[in-house]
Amino acid sequence: MEYIPTIGLEIHCELKTESKMFCSCPNDPDEKEPNTNICPVCLGHPGTLPVANVEAIRLTRLVGLALNSQILENSKFDRKNYFYPDLPKGYQISQYDQPLCLGGELEVGDGFGGRKKIDITRIHMEEDTGKLMHPQGGDYSLVDFNRGGVPLMELVTEPDIENSDQAREFVKELQLILRYLDASDADMERGQLRVEVNISLGKIGPDGKKQLGTKVEVKNLNSLKAVEGSVAYEIGRQTELIKNGQKVIQETRGWDDNRGRTFSQREKEEAKDYRYFPEPDIPPLVITQDEIKKLKAQVGELPAKKRDRFICQYGLDAPTAEIFVANRAMGKYFERVVSELEEWANIEEGDNKNSEEESVSLARLCANYLSTDVLGILNGAPFCEKNFAATAEDFAEFICLIYKKEITSKIAKQVLAQMAETGGDPTDIIAQKGLSQISDKDKVAEIIGCVLTKNEKAVADWQAGKHNAFQFLIGQVLAETQGRANPDVVKEILLQKLGEEES
Repeated sequence: MEYIPTIGLEIHCELKTESKMFCSCPNDPDEKEPNTNICPVCLGHPGTLPVANVEAIRLTRLVGLALNSQILENSKFDRKNYFYPDLPKGYQISQYDQPLCLGGELEVGDGFGGRKKIDITRIHMEEDTGKLMHPQGGDYSLVDFNRGGVPLMELVTEPDIENSDQAREFVKELQLILRYLDASDADMERGQLRVEVNISLGKIGPDGKKQLGTKVEVKNLNSLKAVEGSVAYEIGRQTELIKNGQKVIQETRGWDDNRGRTFSQREKEEAKDYRYFPEPDIPPLVITQDEIKKLKAQVGELPAKKRDRFICQYGLDAPTAEIFVANRAMGKYFERVVSELEEWANIEEGDNKNSEEESVSLARLCANYLSTDVLGILNGAPFCEKNFAATAEDFAEFICLIYKKEITSKIAKQVLAQMAETGGDPTDIIAQKGLSQISDKDKVAEIIGCVLTKNEKAVADWQAGKHNAFQFLIGQVLAETQGRANPDVVKEILLQKLGEEES
């Protein structure tokens, strides 16, 4: 590229706590009526005192540990001074020079098939603002303070990101980590995760070093598509300006999702404009190394480790493993089913001979049905007991029936649909609906005889060397038996019958 992008992200995440950051008002993201979850503290009335939410602080530190950040033993809150109608106090309680977490990193796809580590500058805590609403056609604005005071974690990256793919992947992976830690639902459409992109273009200087350009900030991006699109658009816009000899202005811009472009909002503020000073009403925050060690033990398995484990332990391909990592409930269900299948494989083998290979085969078969047929049944609905009634034990039995070729793939789809709706035992469903497989050779031979009589042209085509006719005849037999005929038996007897026809 003629011009090299330098990109950093500022990501705000509403944390999953019972109450707001500095008062006891409910932290309810689904609150419908405006200005109901409010009190004198979060409205900044004179004489009120904030009390820091311990759980919000714990969750922020937990995220920091998951991202290999340094947890500062001593940190504090600060006042960030600016006036805006959705900020009732006239300042925001935030953190400046002593945040909860310093440094860290997150590895993401680099957009070229490789991996890249993005360094993190800091992770700090603050309170969210209210929400402004501008009625269409009106000459006034309304403000809802329900969101005001909600615990807000802010993560700032180093300017290590080089393209729109990396920006999107960083946000996507962070979203997964937040959900794994149960720190936030991180639903971007509901405003629980909001992204600001800082981007500039520069050239490689005579000394071989990258020269930085003028930084532009794009605010309040509320989807992965918007993150990716805004970065790509700004690279193009700034490139054109520089090529045409125009100056890139340091400013804050918004994103128009419908038109797929950014638009100017205002000049960019700097740290000195906010006149930070220590929050006098909240004492400094202290944590010991022993407390940090105990907190680290709560991190658990993160998406990257789970991704690798699913590939190595169960022999899954990367796209299938990604489905189970992203859909955590389905991933847990998959492992419960596999546990049942491994027990079955060991019992079947007795001396465990080849049981490991069989376990991998069963796991892959299970993963295939979950990631294709089950997702198809759900049709975009979340994976849960309400939407998929089959227990892990019954699903394991279902996979065994397929593996042992006791039911065909066509019958399997019918059985699975019934299991998903009623949660019934697959063997019972097969018996009740008369779906048992036809493996009796005399019965199959009789059916094949009828099919050959009805399809003399296909028989003639086979005899003329047109091998596609064989598959056509198999399809006719399976259609005649509504998918119940054992495919292996059908192939064996069909070849015999066609041989007899030739002789």
